[in-house]
Amino acid sequence: MKLFLHLILTVTSLNLIAQGNCLIYPENSDERKACEYGYKAIQYKQGSRESLQLFDTAIVLNPNYAWAYYEKSVAYFKRGYLNEGMNLLNKAVELDPLSHLTYRAYWYFNHNSYELCKADLERFYSMPNAYQKYTPGGGIDMRVFLGLAYSELGMKQEAINAVEKALRSYPSDDFIGVFDFHILGVLYLKNEQHILAERNLLKSIDKVENFASTYYYLGLTADKLGKRDEAVSYFNKAINLFESISLDYSGYSGYPFCFPVSKEMVNDQLTKVSL
Repeated sequence: MKLFLHLILTVTSLNLIAQGNCLIYPENSDERKACEYGYKAIQYKQGSRESLQLFDTAIVLNPNYAWAYYEKSVAYFKRGYLNEGMNLLNKAVELDPLSHLTYRAYWYFNHNSYELCKADLERFYSMPNAYQKYTPGGGIDMRVFLGLAYSELGMKQEAINAVEKALRSYPSDDFIGVFDFHILGVLYLKNEQHILAERNLLKSIDKVENFASTYYYLGLTADKLGKRDEAVSYFNKAINLFESISLDYSGYSGYPFCFPVSKEMVNDQLTKVSL
C-alpha cells in the first residue's frame, strides 16, 4: 500500500510540474493565457477536437509551451499517427528535456529502438536536476527501465548494475516495485548467475506471490542449478496460475517489457525437464 501511494503521489506531482502553475506568469501575458488554455484542454477527453483546438491555441500564444506539444503527441500516438506524434514529442523534449526525455525513452523502447531509449535515459540521468521518475502509470522506476534497455542491447552487466543501483537508493523495501525483483532475477538468469537469480526471484514471490512469470523463471533457474524436482514444481505452479488467474495479473500482459511468458512456453519447458 505504501508503494502504490508513493507512485500515485509521484505521478500526480510530476504531471503538475510538467503542466506548470499559470500564476507564475504575469497577468494577461500570452504565457499566462496559454497555460490557462492548457488547463481547459485537459477537461476534455484526450485527443478530442475540443482538447486539440485548445492546445493549438495555447501553442499559438506561447510557442515555447513544451507541455502542450507533449499532450498533443500522446493523443497522436494513441491514434497511430506516429510521425506527427514524434515531431510533437521531439519539440517538447527540445523545449523541456527534464520533463519529457523519459517519456520519449519509454516510447522508443516500446518500438524496439533500444539504443535511442538508452541514449535518452542516460542523458536524463546525467542532468544535474534529474529526479526519480516512473513509466507512464507508475509501474517501473525509469532507472530499472534503463536496465531493461541495456538488457535488450546485450549489455548484461550494465543492466544488472542499473537495477541494483536503483534498488539500493530506496529508503526502505516499501518503495521496491512489484516488478523490480522479478526483473533483477531474470537479468541475473540471463547473465548465468543462477544463485543470484534464484534469490531475487524468490524475493519477487515474497512481494507478490501470484505472478506466473516469476514461477516460470524460477523453474528455468532451478533446472540450471540441477534442481529438477523444484523446476517441475515451479512450472506446474505457473501453469496453475495461468489457468486460475486472469492473464493481466499472472502473465505481466500489461507490461510486455517485463520478459513476458505464455502458458505454451511453460508447457514446453515442463516437457523438456520431465524427459
